[in-house]
Amino acid sequence: MAEKRVNEAKGLRAVIRWLVVPGAAQLPPAFWLTLLGLLVILLRHTAVEPSPVPELERVVVVTATPVPDAVHTVTPEPVASPTPMGSGGTLAVAMRHNGSSNLYLLSQSTGELLRLTFDPGEYRDPAWSPNGRYLAFSARRSQGWDLYKMDLASGTVLRLTRSPDFEAGPSWSPDGRWLAYEAYRNGSLDIFVLDLETGESQQLTDDPAPNYAPAWSPDGRHIAFTSYRSQNQDIYILALDNHSVINLTNTPDQDENYAAWSPSGEYLAFSAGVAGGEMIWTIPFDMEAAATGELRPTLFGVGGKPAWSPDGQAIAFVHRREMTSYLMASDALGWGRAQEGYNSTDAIARPSWRADSLAPALEASLKQRDQTPEPPIYTELLRTTDPNPERYQLVHLPNVNGSNTRERLSDRVNDSFNAMRQRVLQLTGWDYLSILGDTTRPMNHTPRPGQGRISWHVCGRAIDINQGFLRNGNIELVREDIGGVTYWRVYIRAQDQSGHAGEPLRVAPWDLNARARGGLAAAQGGELKASIPEGYFVDFTTIAADYGWERRNALSNWRSSYYDIEWWHFQKTEGMSWYDCMLELYPEEEILASYGSLPWWTKRPEWEVQRLP
Repeated sequence: MAEKRVNEAKGLRAVIRWLVVPGAAQLPPAFWLTLLGLLVILLRHTAVEPSPVPELERVVVVTATPVPDAVHTVTPEPVASPTPMGSGGTLAVAMRHNGSSNLYLLSQSTGELLRLTFDPGEYRDPAWSPNGRYLAFSARRSQGWDLYKMDLASGTVLRLTRSPDFEAGPSWSPDGRWLAYEAYRNGSLDIFVLDLETGESQQLTDDPAPNYAPAWSPDGRHIAFTSYRSQNQDIYILALDNHSVINLTNTPDQDENYAAWSPSGEYLAFSAGVAGGEMIWTIPFDMEAAATGELRPTLFGVGGKPAWSPDGQAIAFVHRREMTSYLMASDALGWGRAQEGYNSTDAIARPSWRADSLAPALEASLKQRDQTPEPPIYTELLRTTDPNPERYQLVHLPNVNGSNTRERLSDRVNDSFNAMRQRVLQLTGWDYLSILGDTTRPMNHTPRPGQGRISWHVCGRAIDINQGFLRNGNIELVREDIGGVTYWRVYIRAQDQSGHAGEPLRVAPWDLNARARGGLAAAQGGELKASIPEGYFVDFTTIAADYGWERRNALSNWRSSYYDIEWWHFQKTEGMSWYDCMLELYPEEEILASYGSLPWWTKRPEWEVQRLP
């Protein structure tokens, strides 16, 4: 009956919207009498009781308790202002800038991006409450990751969880009383729900594989989430009435993540592929059809991390191309009508969309607060006072490789390395970069088997990090194939495993040692590990990128040649070509005398070279 009344309310709103179109006033009187009768009938059958919005004016502590039946309550769909093609409303998004992740609000009316969080720490996973008053998010403000919510009217931030364990990824129930979220407990990442009125929590999934990224359905009866229980990322659906779970996507050869419900609950959108090479798909939702594998997804377009507009007419998403992230919005009927909302060289995370515009007072306050410039995370100091020196120096790195003073980098990048080293020590507990495999090489160096002498090591802008951590189990490598090119994401196991540092892994790392076993593992350069290592890890690749140090892609022969794997190689190119890098240290005639005629690609930016076939 509630669903019927909601549908009738939608019909009433459609009639009212129609009345304001041009030319309606010229219709004959008989038409208006008929229409008046229809309106009376609709009004008699359209009484929908508004669901109460809970107030939480205290910090709560989570304790385990059974989930009551109220968690399954179906609540009316909120009225949303039209947002065709991405116009109207407000997007909340996390963006990584200057070494940390913060929350931002993007007005779809003005196109203005306003920073919302300023305190020290990491902030991500923004999620609007159903009434648009609150913004839930996860943050590491002191030591571990916890859930918080912000009252946008007052600016008050309330801490919702206080466990030392990792907790993140909140998603609101449609009645605004509950939050679904992911939490790492007893060596397992699972889906939990938190009662915002009592502070009590309940575990919903219990599987050895990671379960994360929950999304609560508009009818309140289902939670979509990502799980690695089939040795790859699939989208699963949990039915809250009987706790049954089905695999919605069931694609062993492809990873899916970031499930997002349409406001009507009729469709889900999700990402497929690895970061930087995702595609967005949509799939109709029917629990019975999904259980029998009858549902088929439809390709929406290029991009990832989708979020529906409140009226269901558009989908916002993130598209990464080369060195730039684009926050886009497109008509839900087709990706081809996409419009760009914002772009940045900073990494943009998944958005959350609400129907209302920002309150003028809040908008003015955020603008004023954002006037203070943020200090950089490092400063590159040069040994020369000449503003335009002809050449730069190679500078020794302090206390690297013990008493060995051979390790040097260009004066243009050594301070960023030193700052990155201290950051890695702070986050992992290990002075990991105190030992390096290699830094600067001379022009006449003997290259590794199968490689040439054209190397960023020669111009003092490359490092080879310590491979010993991989052998002793303190490093895990996740393989990422982007555009046909293989890259490696490096994770360092945190020395402190209490939950104060790092976060759990979500996918299986790549086992390079499997090459030695022969057979298929040797032919494909290794294989996925059978299980995901437990514990907390720090994403070294992201930290390196904060300081401008880019990972090197694996070379084409990496499956059979260990030297070509290159997971240990990081370089700081800053958009330069290799030849321009060499000119920072050496005269042109000296370079040509050593290398002779150079290939054309040595004068192209490195990000282009890495994508050459």
